[in-house]
Amino acid sequence: MTTEQIPLISEALTHFVAAKKSPKTGQQSHQELGRFVAWCGRERKVSELAPSEVAEYAQQIGLGGAESASRLGPVKVFLAYWKDQGWIENGLASHLRVPRTRRTATTTKTTTRTNSRAGSTGSQLSQEGYDRLVSQLDDLKEQRALVLEDIKRAMADKDFRENAPLDAAKDQQGIVELRIRELEASINNAQILPEGVSSKVARSAVGAKVTLKDTNSGKTVAYTLVDVREADVSEGKISTTSPVGQALLDRTVGEEVTINVPKGTLRYLVQRITG
Repeated sequence: MTTEQIPLISEALTHFVAAKKSPKTGQQSHQELGRFVAWCGRERKVSELAPSEVAEYAQQIGLGGAESASRLGPVKVFLAYWKDQGWIENGLASHLRVPRTRRTATTTKTTTRTNSRAGSTGSQLSQEGYDRLVSQLDDLKEQRALVLEDIKRAMADKDFRENAPLDAAKDQQGIVELRIRELEASINNAQILPEGVSSKVARSAVGAKVTLKDTNSGKTVAYTLVDVREADVSEGKISTTSPVGQALLDRTVGEEVTINVPKGTLRYLVQRITG
């Protein structure tokens, strides 16, 4: 499929609804899909949406539970539809996970370390990640102007009792404004991690690259610990809110790490930490 054939996210929603792939939960599902499209950006190609953005959207919805799962359900089906249509090569639906609180002793200890660190600082981002947030904010501010034009056109119809375009435009305005406030807060509170030649560090932290040896297979893997907004597993960048990321925070060389994941238990030996 050529780039020209790949639809915009707003066009994908139109295709999806027309194909009657939407879950049969009525207007609420359509509203959730509308929020998701507005959050991502209506004028972006579906192929431009990154897994980290999908994961971030799930984080924004809430901290887990039945309500969050219900809200994410229609979006997950929508993203699966993209893959079925061949618009994207790698599925995105699997990245739309409901955030959950883990209760294992190992993770609780790590989470405590993470929370104490997070409480004293804002988001720690690379320059690239920071620039990406700024770009998203600029796009949303442009979208804000478009939504205002939609509201003006809808208000030209003097009958406000049954003005669906006006209601839809106002709903979208609320979503855009909320996202703008969230991004502005993230940008204002962000700490940009220093760039330059990597050097050994005593303990792992956000921005550090941790080299591990699997004690079962003997294979070596390396992960860079990043904020959830920069997570990209394909590039070895894992979020510090993920089970693996949480377990690797505040570690030292020579330390053994045990991580419980859905597929089983991972056991690593920390071989090198650079930052």
